[in-house]
Amino acid sequence: MQTTPDATPPAAPPAACEPLGRTGPFGRTGPEETGPQAPLADPPEAAALVDAAAVQRTIGRALAHGSAPLRHGELVELEALLRDHIRLLLPIARARAAVLRPSTAQWLRYRARLDWITNQAGRELDGGLHSARQQVRSLAHDCRWLLRQTPEWNRKATP
Repeated sequence: MQTTPDATPPAAPPAACEPLGRTGPFGRTGPEETGPQAPLADPPEAAALVDAAAVQRTIGRALAHGSAPLRHGELVELEALLRDHIRLLLPIARARAAVLRPSTAQWLRYRARLDWITNQAGRELDGGLHSARQQVRSLAHDCRWLLRQTPEWNRKATP
């Protein structure tokens, strides 16, 4: 087959295909994942990294109903701590989801909650004080739910 000088040669097939998905703040997603994954080791190793007492203290601070509302700087600090805790807890919860029977109502609810948490944890903190408070409170509730999915808190949780 002859080609004219201005014709471009056919593209060569790629040597190594990259996995489908996108990169987010918590790692690369696969085609079956709707949310980013935490770039951590195996769930048992991730469970060993979790300091449950520190997580509970952070959640308590974020959900405290004191007379003095939190300032924006404190909200930024709490948000960063909550994101770090979520980053450690997500692989444990994903491992628990992996042992559930696919397409059951329980599996679908669990996956929806994990996708919600991943989405919320990937959002930047809002600039307004009221919306930033609500966002931090939401992250604290999500973090509490994730903490309850760990084997230490839930006998049924087997990562």
